[in-house]
Amino acid sequence: MKYYLILPMLFLCSVLIAQDQLSSESSEKLVIENEKLKVVEHFSMSQGDVCGEGLHHHEPHLTIVINDAKVQITTEEGEAQVIKVNSGTSIWSESEKHSVINIGENPTKMLLIYLKEQD
Repeated sequence: MKYYLILPMLFLCSVLIAQDQLSSESSEKLVIENEKLKVVEHFSMSQGDVCGEGLHHHEPHLTIVINDAKVQITTEEGEAQVIKVNSGTSIWSESEKHSVINIGENPTKMLLIYLKEQD
């Protein structure tokens, strides 16, 4: 009798876990933050937002590309550009507003490093 209850519960748990993994197209994780800097890891599945949801703003930052990526960047004026970046690429960006979509076939991972003002 115990097995009749355990098997449906295991099946239900596996379905819920699979749905959670499929629905998370992108994620953001704080790696470190202190008085000098903030490092945020961004992960995106194909067709997911890369470094923020929809049109969003960034303060000046350094981006380090962890794996090869193909992304579409759209400015707040609506100008779209497709770029391919290789793993290990570093890009400095001034304060900006944009949207970025992973249009490649593989997931992307990037680190964004924000420097904090020093008094």
